[in-house]
Amino acid sequence: MIARGSQDEQEAGRYIAHWQGMIAHWNNVADGYRNAARGRATASDELLDEADSTRRAIQQAHELADRLIENLPHGHDLRRDLFQVSAALEALSASVGISVDRMVPRIEANHDIAGLKYLLGALKRDAGLGA
Repeated sequence: MIARGSQDEQEAGRYIAHWQGMIAHWNNVADGYRNAARGRATASDELLDEADSTRRAIQQAHELADRLIENLPHGHDLRRDLFQVSAALEALSASVGISVDRMVPRIEANHDIAGLKYLLGALKRDAGLGA
């Protein structure tokens, strides 16, 4: 838990700068998730795991930003910056979540297609037709 007072200001200042950079990074990474969710790139189990991990990291940052907002006095200049960061983190988390939800059916379809290809190959081999 974060202590209240001037330590909060230092903490908030450090995190704001860090999160602003991370939001830009996470947004670039999220573009890949969006492309996979829209079928413009391959969706895979690994990408889905990465997206889940990224979303958890964003949610943790969002929770900490909200705690810092609560610990700073009303009217403090850093609260405005924290509110902006918090809103960006919330929107980014939602966007990654939507991408995750839309990737799942694409991944399942890829698994089904791979399974059918394997089955057809095995049937051809069994029939002596070659693969």
